[in-house]
Amino acid sequence: MTAATTELMEQFKAEASRAGVVVHEARDAEETRNCVLMLAQERNVRCVVKSKSKVAGEIGLREHLEKAGIGVKETDLEEWIAQLAGQTTVRQRTIEQVAELISQGIGEKLKSDPKVLLSAAHRALRQSCIDADMGISEADFAIAETGTLVIVGNEGNTRLVAVLPRMHVTMVDCENLVPTLDDAAARLKSLAKKAPGQRMLSYVTYITGRNTTADIPGAIFVRAQGPEEEHIVLVHKDVGK
Repeated sequence: MTAATTELMEQFKAEASRAGVVVHEARDAEETRNCVLMLAQERNVRCVVKSKSKVAGEIGLREHLEKAGIGVKETDLEEWIAQLAGQTTVRQRTIEQVAELISQGIGEKLKSDPKVLLSAAHRALRQSCIDADMGISEADFAIAETGTLVIVGNEGNTRLVAVLPRMHVTMVDCENLVPTLDDAAARLKSLAKKAPGQRMLSYVTYITGRNTTADIPGAIFVRAQGPEEEHIVLVHKDVGK
């Protein structure tokens, strides 16, 4: 880790902590898995929803939690279908095969109609986010000067996982820290250019600190519009090794 990265990390930790987030550090894959598992076990978490995450896939986070008796549901549509099929990666499937898998997943026989299947999948995944005890995300990058997480996605599940469960855990690759909001905006523009046929990404979620509101005079309430607890796990670049 370079001196510049270390400096950004320390600044990010300080600002995120000041905003009410609990920040953890993980030096390797085992520490990352165990950190998330410990948080879940300490709070008696039984149901987890997870957004698409490169780090989580590399370290086998879902399998680690499931081995400990904690249910984990993928909310990325392709990854959820792969999970329903008992696989770790997405494979080419016919519409009839997808219909059968989603029907089994929601307990309702569905027609092999893409619109019907998509609507049913979105309803089921939305309800899973409502029912979950914990949401797990990975930030595409994070802003050191404000302690802000930036989570990007083309499906609404990325935002639902971040705001609906009572507890939210976000993994951040230390190499994906940027100094300022302007640097984050430049990254967003770069990501948008890589998305075919899009001028801007569909969902960009900024999270700074634990969710509170001071709308009622003389009182600050937690979990007004989001999780009661916000945790960040800073992971090193080679965590998947």
